[in-house]
Amino acid sequence: MRGVRPTRRGVAALVVAAVAVAMSRAFGPRALDAVVLPIAVAFLAAAVQIALLDAPAATRTVPRPADPGSTGTVSLSLTADTPATATVRDRLPPGLDGDGRGTALVGGDPVTYPVTYRERGVHEFGPAVVHARDVLGLVRRTFVTEGRTPVLVYPRVYHPSTPVAERLRALSTPAAAAERGAFDHLREYTRSDSLRDVHWKSSAKRDDLVVQEFVDEGDGPTVTLSASAASGYADRMAEAAATVGYALLTEEASVVLVTPGGRVLCSPGETDRLLAHLARVDAGHVTDRDADVVVHAGDDGTRVRIDGATLPFDPGRRRSIGGDDAGVETTADRPPAADRPGVTA
Repeated sequence: MRGVRPTRRGVAALVVAAVAVAMSRAFGPRALDAVVLPIAVAFLAAAVQIALLDAPAATRTVPRPADPGSTGTVSLSLTADTPATATVRDRLPPGLDGDGRGTALVGGDPVTYPVTYRERGVHEFGPAVVHARDVLGLVRRTFVTEGRTPVLVYPRVYHPSTPVAERLRALSTPAAAAERGAFDHLREYTRSDSLRDVHWKSSAKRDDLVVQEFVDEGDGPTVTLSASAASGYADRMAEAAATVGYALLTEEASVVLVTPGGRVLCSPGETDRLLAHLARVDAGHVTDRDADVVVHAGDDGTRVRIDGATLPFDPGRRRSIGGDDAGVETTADRPPAADRPGVTA
């Protein structure tokens, strides 16, 4: 039967049968009845069971996006119409460390294994190779599950150096934002409005009360961050831009990030959006004439320009951005994701 092969146990059983056949020639046919026939029946039943087994479907639960050095758990579940014991080897890309091998019951508990992120980017698990065995472990059949499952690894994020941090803080202070309490627009009066906000001149013209709306005092400034890199320095650019952007977002500033991979707006606290974009970006040049902060990585090092002052990117200790073990369930039976370095987030 196509694709069905004996296991080590099956090979041992065949050797025993061969010895029994040899003994039957010397001592009579009783050895055939006692040994060879049961082995032949077992092999036939095992081969039929495995030959009729449908290709198992695989579903992975992968760790959440995190930065290099973070460790999570991958869970791989196998389902099929007919249960079978199987050994599984899940293929891992070079940017991840782990051992994707294990033993599972198809349709039973999933195979789980730890994985450690090593390199920034979009990495893909799979496909998984499944070696299914019959209940007696005599024969096996190999399946390769379809599709792959992507996982995102963020760039490393650091605390900025003191000179860089001070200039970034100046950009994110209320004084750097648009004027607070400035007039925004008029709207109809409601009972909850204060009479001192009523715009009497406009109300007289409309024969109805209208009130003035002002710019929200909690609105923070918007900082444009431009990041580019020479060929081979994309990781350094991503780390510097992540460090600067993360610092601005935690200071309640909005960030417009412009990279060779595109443009993305991040509101205060949306650090995952910032890091997800920088996880995919590749080296390249962008126009930075109107940017408040410019990051460039090249042969002469990584530098940050803020308000005309160019400073070396000399980060302090690393921030903890590591993910948790709570995974995101994805079905492995699907075409590979389109996300690749250089694609806009």
